[in-house]
Amino acid sequence: MRYLSAYYTDKGKRKGVNQDSLLVSKAKKRGREVVLAVICDGMGGLERGEAASFEVVCSFAAWLRESFSALAEEEEFEDELYDSWEMLFQSVHQKIKKYGKDHGIRIGTTATVMLLWQERLYIAHVGDCRIYEIEKQIRQLTKDQVKGSLGRDEDTASHILMQGVGASKTVRPVYHSKDVKENAVYLLCTDGFRHKISIQELEKEFAPKELADEKAMVRQGEKIAKEVIKRGERDNISVILLRTIPAPADCLAVEDSCEGEYSIDKEAIVSDMASIALHQNAQKP
Repeated sequence: MRYLSAYYTDKGKRKGVNQDSLLVSKAKKRGREVVLAVICDGMGGLERGEAASFEVVCSFAAWLRESFSALAEEEEFEDELYDSWEMLFQSVHQKIKKYGKDHGIRIGTTATVMLLWQERLYIAHVGDCRIYEIEKQIRQLTKDQVKGSLGRDEDTASHILMQGVGASKTVRPVYHSKDVKENAVYLLCTDGFRHKISIQELEKEFAPKELADEKAMVRQGEKIAKEVIKRGERDNISVILLRTIPAPADCLAVEDSCEGEYSIDKEAIVSDMASIALHQNAQKP
């Protein structure tokens, strides 16, 4: 399987900082493509959400560089993967909590992660970002971890997150996997991207036939982001798009001849926290 990727993020018109952070990283293992996508929405009701979301994406970027290759050799790959991710989540959860305590603030972020490897996709999910699979129809692959709402109607309602990395007492990611579909689009988005657009519009605007290449994917992501801003969205707005393409038979032969090789081909970390991570002991401005 081959993968196209694109992303777009906008702080919107109402917020001075973009608390969303994104990671799109591509690697090759034994000649086969590996894609890791992470989308995090810093919790706007708390302080320094951008720092929390940035720490999570940086932690997963390091995980792909340092840990994935050995894990991919494990016979029980899925179990080993989730064990590894669980350790990562618990470590970064405690790190963010400590940062908040040291600086006298509450801080946290959602985190939704998807790994594509050997025609399977693996998901870890905390919060209310979403993953959609768009093929002939659209299907939501994650469930919002929210309870109740504040407000008189859907437009003004503010859902209460049940957990957040660094924000809640404990964090318990939800893990699951499924087969990757050929000629499909996988859309990861923050809640700001989807509040003002219907599921039918998502299905139409991000249909695989509309996203022939990565330039078209970027254009479409930007188009819809600007449309939801025009419709009155007040939150930060972020989307990651992954498009699957069947690998030609001659490429499969090359893949099978590359036993043991591993390399990172592309890594994009997008965040307002351009160069400040929690482990660098950044001071509160």
